[in-house]
Amino acid sequence: MKEKAKPGVLPFIFIMILYFDTETTGLAPGKICQLSYLMQSAEAVAAKNFFFAVPYVDPGAVAVHGFTPERLFTLSGGARFDDKIDEIEEDFAAAGLIVAHNIAFDLSFLQAEFAAEHRAFAHGEPFCSMRAFTPLCGLKRSDGIRPKFPKLGELCEFLDLYPYDITRASAERFGAYAAAHDARYDTAALYLAMNAARGRFAEIGELFDRYTGA
Repeated sequence: MKEKAKPGVLPFIFIMILYFDTETTGLAPGKICQLSYLMQSAEAVAAKNFFFAVPYVDPGAVAVHGFTPERLFTLSGGARFDDKIDEIEEDFAAAGLIVAHNIAFDLSFLQAEFAAEHRAFAHGEPFCSMRAFTPLCGLKRSDGIRPKFPKLGELCEFLDLYPYDITRASAERFGAYAAAHDARYDTAALYLAMNAARGRFAEIGELFDRYTGA
């Protein structure tokens, strides 16, 4: 009998897509205060979510995601990024493809967290859903000519995915009814969007063939 995978644990695999999102303490300088990701293989989807204790969160960032230092200390149990760095490194290094919306932003924070510990950040091939879907969504800027990068919500709407779908997926995958600007919600949205697009766009379907074998 095949062993059932435990929550947050994938069967031993060689190929996997990792979808992720971060919430941060600010822009410059800034630290990651929440990291969520979903790991999809041909056999399973596993979810992980981390909150991190930080000394300061910019008021502008608090206004967006609602995470104060006091709340983060409670949610994290006092754990900092460096307490979880080995587990995070192992998961990102195991992925064939890592996917985020505006991935350059999230990667810059992850790289900074690893650099602070004098470590290189190993990860799979990066894929930016924001840039990849710009020509597919066909949104225009206010001048009506230049292409517009779709927000994650706009991408989901384009793919007929709505907040109820995302909240439900967040609850199913992470065990929490998260809202927008919680990394669990945005990661669930990204996972749904990519899986919805795989049957509509050949180039997205090819990614699944290549990186999950399914």
